[in-house]
Amino acid sequence: MIVLLVLPSLITKPSNQTLTENELLTFHCTAIGNPVPKIKWIKDGKTIDEGDTLTFGAWRNTSGWYWCSAENGLGLTANASAYLDVQCKYFFELPLQIVP
Repeated sequence: MIVLLVLPSLITKPSNQTLTENELLTFHCTAIGNPVPKIKWIKDGKTIDEGDTLTFGAWRNTSGWYWCSAENGLGLTANASAYLDVQCKYFFELPLQIVP
């Protein structure tokens, strides 16, 4: 039996997003290869999750670069990045005016 080994390659990459605080973020990243690549998500040099999808509630301190990394043990890693920009949600109270 011949087994064909294939380096990982990304077929879906995350894209930059701008959200308002407390909105739900979803990044997608899928890869092909043989053996099947494992995907991990990295922010600030630390692995934060694994799998094809990264989902969480966005807050200002979650702004930054996110990397998806696909690896299958053949010595090459396929990477892609996306930037998350989380905007503040401001609430303004207007003074009540009584009109005669």
